[in-house]
Amino acid sequence: MSSTRRQFLKLSGAAALAATGLPLFHFRREIHAAELASGGSRSVPKLGTWEDLYRERWTWDSVAKGSHGWANCRSACAWDLYVKDGIVVREEQSGTYEASEPGVPDFNPRGCQKGGCYTEVMYGPSRLTVPMRRVGERSSGQWERIGWDEAIEEIAEKMVLLAEEHGTDTIYQDLGPNFDQGATTVGRFKFQMKAGGMFADMWAEIGDLNIGSSLTLGIAHVGGSSDEWFLSDYLVVWMMNPSVTQISDAHFLFEAQHNGSDLVVIDPQYSATASHADLWVPIETGTDAALGLAVARHIWSSGNLDLDYVREQTDFPLLVRLDDGRFLRGADVLADAHEDGKEDLLFLWNPDAGRPEPAPGSPGADSGKLIVEGFTPPIEGTFTVNLLDGSEIAVTTAGSIIKEHLDPWTFEHAAQVTGLAPEMIEKFADGFAKAERPMIFSSWGSNRFLHSDLMNRTKLLCLAMKGAIGKRGAGYHSTGFMGMAGFGSSLQMNRTGLLGRLELMLGMMSPKELFQTALDLLKQRKSAAGVLSEQATRGEATSVCATNVSTLNYHYQGIAERLEKEVEGQFPRPLGAYVREAEEKGWQHKLPRSGQPRVYITGGTNLLRRGNQTQAMLDNMWPGIDLVVAIDQRMNFTVMNADYILPAAGWYEKPGIKYALSYVPYLHYCDAAVPPLGESKDEWEIFWLLSQKIEEIARRRNTPVFDGCGKFPVDWKTLHRDYSCQGAYGPKDAELVTQHVIDNSPSIQGVSIQELKKTGIAKFRNAGLNISPTFLFNPDWKGDGVLTVFTHFTKHKWSWPTFSGRQQFYIDHPWFLEAGEALPTHKGSPKAGGDYPFRLISCHSRWSIHSTWRDTPMLLRLQRGEPALYLNDAEALALDLGDGDWAELFNDLGSVKMRIKHSSMVRPGVAYYFHGWDPNQFPEHKSYKWLIPGLMKPLHNVGGQGHLRFGINHLEPGAFVQDTRVGLRPWTGAPRDGAQA
Repeated sequence: MSSTRRQFLKLSGAAALAATGLPLFHFRREIHAAELASGGSRSVPKLGTWEDLYRERWTWDSVAKGSHGWANCRSACAWDLYVKDGIVVREEQSGTYEASEPGVPDFNPRGCQKGGCYTEVMYGPSRLTVPMRRVGERSSGQWERIGWDEAIEEIAEKMVLLAEEHGTDTIYQDLGPNFDQGATTVGRFKFQMKAGGMFADMWAEIGDLNIGSSLTLGIAHVGGSSDEWFLSDYLVVWMMNPSVTQISDAHFLFEAQHNGSDLVVIDPQYSATASHADLWVPIETGTDAALGLAVARHIWSSGNLDLDYVREQTDFPLLVRLDDGRFLRGADVLADAHEDGKEDLLFLWNPDAGRPEPAPGSPGADSGKLIVEGFTPPIEGTFTVNLLDGSEIAVTTAGSIIKEHLDPWTFEHAAQVTGLAPEMIEKFADGFAKAERPMIFSSWGSNRFLHSDLMNRTKLLCLAMKGAIGKRGAGYHSTGFMGMAGFGSSLQMNRTGLLGRLELMLGMMSPKELFQTALDLLKQRKSAAGVLSEQATRGEATSVCATNVSTLNYHYQGIAERLEKEVEGQFPRPLGAYVREAEEKGWQHKLPRSGQPRVYITGGTNLLRRGNQTQAMLDNMWPGIDLVVAIDQRMNFTVMNADYILPAAGWYEKPGIKYALSYVPYLHYCDAAVPPLGESKDEWEIFWLLSQKIEEIARRRNTPVFDGCGKFPVDWKTLHRDYSCQGAYGPKDAELVTQHVIDNSPSIQGVSIQELKKTGIAKFRNAGLNISPTFLFNPDWKGDGVLTVFTHFTKHKWSWPTFSGRQQFYIDHPWFLEAGEALPTHKGSPKAGGDYPFRLISCHSRWSIHSTWRDTPMLLRLQRGEPALYLNDAEALALDLGDGDWAELFNDLGSVKMRIKHSSMVRPGVAYYFHGWDPNQFPEHKSYKWLIPGLMKPLHNVGGQGHLRFGINHLEPGAFVQDTRVGLRPWTGAPRDGAQA
């Protein structure tokens, strides 16, 4: 074959690859000009025909085991990564999972189209590969390339000066939502902790925190393995769309359906999952609690209440005072109550003795078990009790109050609220009531209404009345996490080895607390799992400068007045009154103490894309931040508004661990298939270098010891030594740090990274320690069989982590009593943004995980290629909006422009969109987020009563988006087709 022919084949092959939208092609394969010119020596066989070129494509040099460690998806999937000439040329699913037990389908195959084209992101148009410094105004797009040493030096200098002036708690990183559980996130979080920076939790702000579950169970993240779905006989997908957002696990739903289970989908839209349902319940948006109350009423009235379960596991039998609505407490009836601190001792009624008896399992009781001996407490009835002062009051059971509360919720009444036919409600309620193993799926998308907590409390009530929570093949799936205790300890340890562990343990508990804990364990007042959980909670309160993103935005984004107006009339007092009371009582922490944040470090968060009222953020908070550092793998809207860009290694370029969800009880290791692209570095190394430079400057300046947000001393003169565990870890030791995480996680101990490089996955050996966010509470699961949660409570009878020690459906906190939310109930959705005809409803996308794949050409070709608003066909035409036309969305906050897509899946009155688009992908760089107030529910600032307390991954104010209303009209200034918007 002639030299000319060889040149043509090589150049045409390059052109074919370049045409797929890979501007970083020079990273994929280097073509030497001399070879092209001379046809010189070759190290590969000659290519004779097009078939040879095709076969050449399917050769590789090595195969690495990997996953998508930083992706904020609820799946974890094993992939084989094929490397050729130092380039990851493709990824392929690795079907190496085993069935958990005979008769249950296995987890194979796992993966989705996004994971199957991550190389398109890795080598795509937005990839960052060199450090850069802003030289124009923020968002001007004017950058200059600088070296790593210069960038680290300048950032460290500015951070030291700003910390000395304003305090370390003005350094702001939020906690996600993209993160892993390996060295790169250890580096990011450990730096923030050791530097005394502010940890702002974003779980509620992004709408992923199940506050209803926290209020009821004391646990936000609930759920076992997805193969347990196969064992349920009545599957209810309620505010979830697994066919789109849980692609790797959805097959278990349909396999169960083929095995005879009923599949019910409750969704206002005809979703991809609804299209497979045996029963689709097209409920009116935001009325889910009304449906749940009707179902609960039917369970009770039809004789399907699991009486033994609710008597033992729930607060139904606890006594409530009729004069003030509070639980009867030890302080009311016991002479020594005030001495012994019996405000947390609650009571049951002993019908044999005719008097109240302490409820086992309540925090003030002598026993931490739920076992009642000597009598059977009723769940209904009214009784008379003598108080300490000699007065007599009437008490009733929480069960009596719940039953009376449910009585009005007939099928007909629920139909008036939900827009459903009474016959459909009855069909669903009867199927649920008669099921042996009902299971409800309400994952992260179920938490985005102002009153989502009420909706989820109602779903849990239905399950508890059926005895389903903590029962094999039944219960609640809102996404649980496997225990990875080594991740948390890696953030805190200043040294490696036994000395580091001892130092950590001694710092978490005083001798007095240690003695009391031993006594509690000996007397079975607490379980070992409960003690560990409480210890972790105390550690967070004393060693982390914790707040949450919503509170931070409330104070510094300039939106407090707007939020106040949006919930006006929804609660007895203004929002600000609740916020002030919570901060005065120490329930919520207003950080930074000296004013707004001064340093913002972003990585995997894209705050300016995901936040609400972005225009207020840009106008009010952003100008006051003196230093914005973006550590990211790709350009996005937040990076565009940064001062420095530090390019992070991609997911195939660094070791890591995909955060461990209980859906698939395997650890997924992410190997470094290739070195970091260009000059990018992994986050462990970046923060290693930054902490080293900060310590050097602090020592030179003799920077004084900071007070770490008033909780603990922070000495930047030892920052790097603490970060590196006194030099035990170097800048290139990400793999070693990741091994430390594994070695210190009881759930996976004994597994080596060298093994994982061969297998990619390893089965967890137990559910792990019950430390936030991991609350599986199953001490019996040892890696075999499907994973069911909460047997610690239902089988071993230990108390729940709530104020009552039980699943708690009655909340007697004064805030909840005055707001009428002591019980799960229905409340209408406010008209956020003004009184406009359309509800602006969002959903996770099939084609991206947040913004990560949103500009990937391969996936853009599978959709409209730009942001689109889905409207019911008839409504769109009535507004003179054709398919593909531009529309203006508007409300009291402003207006934005989007293309219209006609869709019969969308119910009338709804403007529906798939989220994740960056603002710069819209006309005028203004996205739908400009129109969303992001409501704060005042009650979520609560504290001071057991599990009703602020906690990362537990309970905190959010920013609720699904109550937003908008108007629509054709955009008269729209560009002609083909023109730039």
